[in-house]
Amino acid sequence: MSEMPDGPGHGWESDDTVRRTVVLPAGLAERLAERAERRGLSVSDLLAEYAEAGLRRDEPDAGDLG
Repeated sequence: MSEMPDGPGHGWESDDTVRRTVVLPAGLAERLAERAERRGLSVSDLLAEYAEAGLRRDEPDAGDLG
């Protein structure tokens, strides 16, 4: 695992997760929170699921991202 050059205090948290602050429009954040609650997920898990699906859609030959 290598440290990412993102400035002081920013880098990889572990081999499989990264902690970041994401700024979203309030309405979108509320919709995501409602959807996550309905599905019994955290907002972080929902965002990760959506991101993986979007990346697979954009690069269908990229293989497993996880």
